[in-house]
Amino acid sequence: MPILFKELSSQISNMIKHLSAGRLIALLALVGGSIAGFLYLIMWSGTPDFIPLYSNLSADDTGQVISTLKEQKIPYRLSAGGTVVQVPQQHLYEVRLNLASRGLPRGSGIGFEVFDNTKLGVTEFVQNVNYQRALQGELSRTINGLAEVESTRVHIVMSKKSLFIEDEEPASASIILKLRNGRYLSKDQVQGIVHLVSSSVPRLKPDKVTVIDSDGDMLAGFQDKDSFSRTTSDQIEFQDKKERAFESRVKTMLESVLGENKAIVRVSCELDFVQQEKTEEMYFPDNQVVRSEQNFSEMTNNKDATPQGIPGLATNLGGDGAADIDPDQSALYRKQDNTRNYEIGKMVNHQVIPMGKMRRLSVAVVVDGTYKTTIVGEGAEAKEEISYVPRSTEEMAKLENLVKRAVNVDEARGDKVEVVNIPFETELDTDQVASTDNILSKVLDYAVYLKYAAAGFFIFFTFIFIIRPLIRWLTSVSLEEIELIEHLPKTIAELESEYANKPKQGELQYAEEAAKLLTSNDENSERLMQQWLQEQQA
Repeated sequence: MPILFKELSSQISNMIKHLSAGRLIALLALVGGSIAGFLYLIMWSGTPDFIPLYSNLSADDTGQVISTLKEQKIPYRLSAGGTVVQVPQQHLYEVRLNLASRGLPRGSGIGFEVFDNTKLGVTEFVQNVNYQRALQGELSRTINGLAEVESTRVHIVMSKKSLFIEDEEPASASIILKLRNGRYLSKDQVQGIVHLVSSSVPRLKPDKVTVIDSDGDMLAGFQDKDSFSRTTSDQIEFQDKKERAFESRVKTMLESVLGENKAIVRVSCELDFVQQEKTEEMYFPDNQVVRSEQNFSEMTNNKDATPQGIPGLATNLGGDGAADIDPDQSALYRKQDNTRNYEIGKMVNHQVIPMGKMRRLSVAVVVDGTYKTTIVGEGAEAKEEISYVPRSTEEMAKLENLVKRAVNVDEARGDKVEVVNIPFETELDTDQVASTDNILSKVLDYAVYLKYAAAGFFIFFTFIFIIRPLIRWLTSVSLEEIELIEHLPKTIAELESEYANKPKQGELQYAEEAAKLLTSNDENSERLMQQWLQEQQA
């Protein structure tokens, strides 16, 4: 072994001595670069894989998380402007559980932890302000839990209590949402946020909650409750849902009969969005019923004398001018009153006609036919061909009747249904198309091993395409050097080998090759020998 290393070192030293200055510099650069690259690959493969622990953190949460990681002596990295904290993959779940036990991350704003360190002597005003701050912070954290929301700010105006109800001021709230890039909230989600806030604040009605986004667009508020744009969008959404419901009903039925992806269904609805209220009163004169009856009768019989004569002083004083009184005369008075109330038959009809009444329905259905496989040709030239077979008229009529029954078609209303049979474009075999999500998931599973494989491939290709060509260039000899060496005097060893290979006098050149040829072909060799003998005798 020492002799081997000694010869190797001597060869290397001799090679370096015969190299020119340019090649010597290239060799040193090659050796230095190879060593540096190898060391970098070793250091890179030895570093742990960092993955995000939390993202979109506030400055307070980032500071608290980093301080906790420093206490536990766990390496970390910051990215995305300090909003993303990364830790080694092997510590990910352990760190998350530890931070969760400490209540981290708390999210933006201050929550009810403001009351954890309550001091003595705090006034009622400060307590109310802290409660309002804590309620706003907790609502912001809750809303931030939505996948579409990046950050939230909630402002609440608490209601003021008063001895008189008319003097009480209702509570109100305003919410500012910052959505993630490419995300948006549906109307149901916005209404959910509104009802969440209104249910969390005392005496806060949903119409007193205003929601806007970071661009200043109003998403919810009392002002747009009865606006024309809101009504129009709701009507379009309702019509779209109704059409999709009809399409799903027809398509699922046809695919169960014809097969998957064998039918295309499109439905168009014309709806009446006019809201009407109708009240009707109808009376029936023939239907009379005595409701109440009242009879009143009065009769008076007065036997006292009734004065007669000319009224005046003379009559009152008596004498010749006094009035005569007939004692036998009597007064009779009679009065009758009869009241009868009848109840006439009456019918009151109050109808509220809802919006979205169906005016007209149009359904278009395209179904695929059947395919028949036939063998064309014979023997080795035989091959399979797929031919399209359209559906019969009777079968199409049955399918059309099924579609009409499924969507409740009313021909008197003007509904139309069209079912046609058209060949579909053939699709690729789904088994041969690999899913991108599956490929990515498999790659992520072997990400740790791929790192070392990438390092190995890098070393291999670097040696094949960089190091080996450079070594060949360094050890190669140019044509000028070859011509120069040929003009130099030969050494003793070269002269001995040259003369040793020359044949001696009296020996035939190529004797061994001729003997092999003669032994390999006997007949031709015999003929050749006879020809040589004949030539010598001649």
